[in-house]
Amino acid sequence: MFLWYDGERLEVNRVELLDQYIVALLTAFKRPRKTPFLYAVMTGRRTGQAVTDVHLAKINSLFGLSPFLTEEVLTARLKKLRHAGILDIEAETKEWSVQKSVATPFFELEGWNGFWLQERPLLFFQNLLLAIQVVSNKHHKKKHYMPVVRDKKAQFWIKKWLVNFSKAADLNERLFLELEAWLSKPYISKPEFYTDQFSGGEIVGETLEQIADAHSLLTEDVYFESLYGLHRLFLEKDDYPLLRLLMPRREVLLTLSGKKTYGFLKKGYDFDEIVQMRNLRTSTIEDHFVEIKATFPSQAVPRMPEEMIVDEIQARDFLSLKEIKTAFPELDYYQIRLAVVAGGKA
Repeated sequence: MFLWYDGERLEVNRVELLDQYIVALLTAFKRPRKTPFLYAVMTGRRTGQAVTDVHLAKINSLFGLSPFLTEEVLTARLKKLRHAGILDIEAETKEWSVQKSVATPFFELEGWNGFWLQERPLLFFQNLLLAIQVVSNKHHKKKHYMPVVRDKKAQFWIKKWLVNFSKAADLNERLFLELEAWLSKPYISKPEFYTDQFSGGEIVGETLEQIADAHSLLTEDVYFESLYGLHRLFLEKDDYPLLRLLMPRREVLLTLSGKKTYGFLKKGYDFDEIVQMRNLRTSTIEDHFVEIKATFPSQAVPRMPEEMIVDEIQARDFLSLKEIKTAFPELDYYQIRLAVVAGGKA
């Protein structure tokens, strides 16, 4: 199987895309990792270690690309890669490492933006599927139908979205033109991976599984290819005024507790006041500020190191926080973590 991205021919049949993803992560981390850590990174669980270490390894772009991955599937894939001689596991520490170099071209493509997107492209696509159904059925004067997306948040989003175009007689045409422009981009190798999911009029969209079967592909391969196109769309969102309004904001990426701390920070409360008001440990609030700084790079947070120090830490290849502490003993570990995550550009 061959795919085309921006004129580049990629052969991806040697290593399945989920396996490529695993190998790409382990290669980038440069030191062995345990299964629970890999699982946290791949599913986008924003633990303190996961957030810090992906920034240390400078692979923010690959964070959280498979939020629906199960531990059972990951364990099975790790064992398969070990059997193939690509990975090995240390018996005592239970840590995985790469034993045989494998090309991972799909995850080296420009445009991945995992840490700052995570599930946002998937939520957007839910909104898009419902928007297309509603606009299409309105065009066909079909008033009674079951919504293709049952999620109440998505349904409420589309109701608000439609308010913006209550007087627009050409909404159907405008939406079609934006979709046509996006799906004609050279990085979209298979437009039908998206369009075959669309519903409207008498057409009922297919599932990823059905599309994968029709193309004799694995479901996860279709998923990753579709996800890449969505990541690229988010980077170009200013070119698509209708589609942009279907995209969730970055606030959805914060943990529930982190979001509450972010709210107090935006209101102007200082560190000690937030600790007291939230009635949480200082270390927990520090975790929140690290998460906030990683998600909103331009957001000011308490006790941020000087820009010159941050730039120096960003420019060097540290493998651990301990190494940074040795080089910058004047910083505590909270400040070090802030400096590590501060280099992002969402």
